[in-house]
Amino acid sequence: MAAGLIAALLFLVLGIAEMRRQAPPAIDLAPPAMASSGVVAPVAVLAVASRPIETGETITAAMVSNASADPARFPAVATPSEVIGKVATRPIAAGAMIQRVAVDVTTKLAIRVPVGMRAISMDTTAEIAVAGLVRPGDRVDVQVVYPGADALSGARGEAQSRAQTLLQMVPVLAVGELVVGTQPASGTEDALASPPPPARTVTLALNPDQVSVLSLAKATGSLYLSLRNPADNQEVAIAAARSAAPAPRAAPAALPASTPVRRQPARAAPHSIDLVVGGRHEVIYSGEAKK
Repeated sequence: MAAGLIAALLFLVLGIAEMRRQAPPAIDLAPPAMASSGVVAPVAVLAVASRPIETGETITAAMVSNASADPARFPAVATPSEVIGKVATRPIAAGAMIQRVAVDVTTKLAIRVPVGMRAISMDTTAEIAVAGLVRPGDRVDVQVVYPGADALSGARGEAQSRAQTLLQMVPVLAVGELVVGTQPASGTEDALASPPPPARTVTLALNPDQVSVLSLAKATGSLYLSLRNPADNQEVAIAAARSAAPAPRAAPAALPASTPVRRQPARAAPHSIDLVVGGRHEVIYSGEAKK
């Protein structure tokens, strides 16, 4: 019993030490102390992660909370304006102060692909990409239309056309060359407000299974995107839509029975038989009738 008690105490001490080692640095939110000279110490608003942030995630305002602290005590901690729109280069725990070295501004798409996800692009037009109004950071649903015999004169199918929702709440990583979390080349507010030129591709973030599903759909059907409200994060069950069944083809009219034609056997060319006896010559068969 004594040995068990000692082992339990040892595990308890080790666990407390590990928790203290991994805990984010505490932020002193108490009012700043009055200096001996009567001057109040400076206070700055620092960025704290409101939820766990994974490597490659683009930091948004919803991921950051504000905390007031003495910047002299935390010189490496960034302010909210310094981290919003940047990408996390390392995991950041919930409640941890966000250091400047943990975020970066990069236009490389690879670092912005969430861990465990894959980036895949699809060709688009204004009709496919919601009139070209899809932006990096948006979430979209992906629909696929499989054409049947009632489309394109039956050249691409043998059954009814079918449309169904293939994927829901898919993050948009890039539109054309504009990557999520980055700004257009001009970097001005007017450039952000005005619509960019139509992009030929939209890049989505999918898990490996979804990549296979989308690749098959691209090869067998036509893809369309529908834009979601940022606050709409509910996945709903949507039934597939089908076109009206094609009208059955009319059977060919029966041809009237015709009287079989009896073919006459080919007649041999007429020939005659002559009887010659001495100097006497007589036709005994002329080819038409017997004599």
